[in-house]
Amino acid sequence: MSNVGKAIFKSFGTLVNAYFSWILPYSKHPNKEPLNIKFKKLKFFINKLNKNLKVDMHVRGLEDIPADLKCAYLPNHMSAYDPMIISSVLPEATTYLSKIENKKIPLVGRIIAAMEGCFVDRGNFQKAVAAMMQIEKDLSEKNKNWVIFPEGTRNRDPNAPLLEFHKGSFGAIMKARAPIVPVALYGTHNTLKSKYNLKKYPVYLTFLKPIMPEDYENMTPDEVRLMTKQAVQDEVN
Repeated sequence: MSNVGKAIFKSFGTLVNAYFSWILPYSKHPNKEPLNIKFKKLKFFINKLNKNLKVDMHVRGLEDIPADLKCAYLPNHMSAYDPMIISSVLPEATTYLSKIENKKIPLVGRIIAAMEGCFVDRGNFQKAVAAMMQIEKDLSEKNKNWVIFPEGTRNRDPNAPLLEFHKGSFGAIMKARAPIVPVALYGTHNTLKSKYNLKKYPVYLTFLKPIMPEDYENMTPDEVRLMTKQAVQDEVN
């Protein structure tokens, strides 16, 4: 049996209980509970999955995250499991910006909805603008942290350069004067692959030095985009 198959078997009771007790209800009514309460349930749930998926976490840089500010976390993207991996280690409740296609993934889509995330249809300009305005509002009012994957989709080749970072979200973050935390992920692409069956699946997660509002004061969104991408690329390399 594959690693994923074994993990599902071991986690079946946890999966069913979590799905019907809070993931499904909260995905339909996201404002039913405060985000921090839902996030605690999510972290407990993910840590159970990580254990059964034999994820071996290697995390650096959490101590550099500003404790008194809401941040935008910008990681590279290798797996559908990436949002869950990041959530398992973040100290504060966080929500997600995701492409509309992920809404169809039964578990991931429901969790993003439950955590008050946004699904962006890149073919619909008005909805994309509305999502950026929501991010700007939340960060400006210090309501939520956001995880945003600037590549926009998964890079299926772990040894290839990062995909282009889209600049749309950078303008919203900079208008909100929020810290940008580049995040480098590596190894998540192996956790859900059926052909691998290892004793442990190493996952490396590095939170890089935050780019503070005073750092990008006189920069354009395009310059910040390139700087963020380069920082993540250097760490992945």
